[in-house]
Amino acid sequence: MSHSPSPLQIATKIHFYLMRELGRGIDVEQMLQHPRYARDVLLVCDACAGTELADLASQYRRVRALYDSLEASRPSAAPGRAAQPTEWAKDTTGFGLSRPLEDDADPRPHGPASAGVRQWLTRWRQR
Repeated sequence: MSHSPSPLQIATKIHFYLMRELGRGIDVEQMLQHPRYARDVLLVCDACAGTELADLASQYRRVRALYDSLEASRPSAAPGRAAQPTEWAKDTTGFGLSRPLEDDADPRPHGPASAGVRQWLTRWRQR
C-alpha cells in the first residue's frame, strides 16, 4: 500500500531543495496557510524544470487539492470550541473553569500543606 505524503512534508522538502538550489528557503507555515504564497513558491519550483522541484510542485498541487476536498466535506465547527459533554460546559474552551464556582469564594488553600507553603514563602522573601 502506497503512503501519500502530506502537504507539510512536501512543503518541507521544497524548502530544503530551494535552500540547496537557490540558497534560500521558504516559510513552510505561510505556504500551508496562504494560497497566494504557495502559488508563488510553486511557480518558482516550476521554473526549475528538470529538477525534483518541478515534480514536488505538481505533487504538492495534487495532495493539497485532495486535502482541501476532504476538509470541505467535513462538517465545520466553531473555531476554538471543543465539544463538551454537559450543557453548563458548552461555552468553555475545554481547558477547565476560568473562575471558581460560587461556593468556592475563597481561592486560598487551607490546611497543613498551605501553612508549609506560607512558611517557605516568608523565609524566601526574607532573603
